[in-house]
Amino acid sequence: MNFLMPHSPKREISINKNGVLNNLSFVLKDMCKIKGLKTSCGNPDFYVKCSIAEDHAPFLNELLNNGAVLKGITICDEFFYSLIGENGHYGTPNNLNAPGCVPGGSSSGSAAALTENLYDFSIGSDTGGSVRIPASFCGLMGIRPTHDRINTNGVYPMAPSFDTVGWFAKKIEVFQKIGDVLLNNNETSKANFKKYVIAEDLLEIAETEVQNEFKKFIDLKLPGISKVRLSTLTKSEIADNFRILQGNEVKENVLPWITKNKPTISPEINARIEMASKITNDEVKLAKTFRNKLVKEVENSLPEGVIAIFPTAPFSAPVCGQDDASLGSYRKKLMEMTSIAGMTYRPQISLPCLKNKNRPVGISLLGWKYSDEILLKKITDIIEG
Repeated sequence: MNFLMPHSPKREISINKNGVLNNLSFVLKDMCKIKGLKTSCGNPDFYVKCSIAEDHAPFLNELLNNGAVLKGITICDEFFYSLIGENGHYGTPNNLNAPGCVPGGSSSGSAAALTENLYDFSIGSDTGGSVRIPASFCGLMGIRPTHDRINTNGVYPMAPSFDTVGWFAKKIEVFQKIGDVLLNNNETSKANFKKYVIAEDLLEIAETEVQNEFKKFIDLKLPGISKVRLSTLTKSEIADNFRILQGNEVKENVLPWITKNKPTISPEINARIEMASKITNDEVKLAKTFRNKLVKEVENSLPEGVIAIFPTAPFSAPVCGQDDASLGSYRKKLMEMTSIAGMTYRPQISLPCLKNKNRPVGISLLGWKYSDEILLKKITDIIEG
């Protein structure tokens, strides 16, 4: 099981096996406090320096108190700073649904684990696409909730204005049950669902074969739905401004520890951290203004009650072992697809509906803020409808 961390607990962790989650087994990304254990955030030197947690992160307590059973801790991309899923220290978890291909990151092990049919669900985090892309590459259901819907205390921060806790599953009823637990007692939308629309500008980013498969799927499941363009801003502009804002928060939250402790970091991740260290205050100010403009545009193009649908990723999982220069073009295209949800604080669900080169590609539902429960209910329209 190459998706588990070396410090994964030898025994299961449980509190109450008779709750709503009723003895469902899960694995957890190496990203948060687990009582009595240490965390690595994908870096061995961080693990050495990390203190043993005195309690579970609040969201983990919720899962355990509701009957779930923690079976292991999974590999993630180093400091969560990639969408590919290859960790230079701990290896690349096997994606059995796309053999020889990456699982996607940074929640790589959590997604790959479910391709082995050993657990009921798994937990990851999503800052720039770290649940949605692994879900797409591994053929799973995965969700990035509305920002701040789930308590992230006890989760090691990367970029707090984007960080969310998300989850994966293969069965609809399990996927929805996790939402019942983690989204409980938080703000919800009072708007009703009105219609689906195709996000035409995101669809255009996808490779031709993915576009064709998407169109066939829509004609079968949701014929006649209209198209919208989410923003007049180019998707490369949105991704670039996301990169600046995310990088600046990495500079504030991750870089101080690195500067103090001087860990060994894989070259590709180190290059991204060096990039983040050079971001200026003027760049951040302009990017924040850009973000506000984008939020207003998407509020107009995708108002409450309307759900956008589009491919989660522009392509299926790339093959493993490519150099960082080759992977750069993949990351750029992925960020053009994923950055809108994070920049606008919105929930997005990826569903395993398409194939590209005989590998999975997800279809996404993008809702309005606090529409998480509505998105979860609408899964059946897309998968079973």
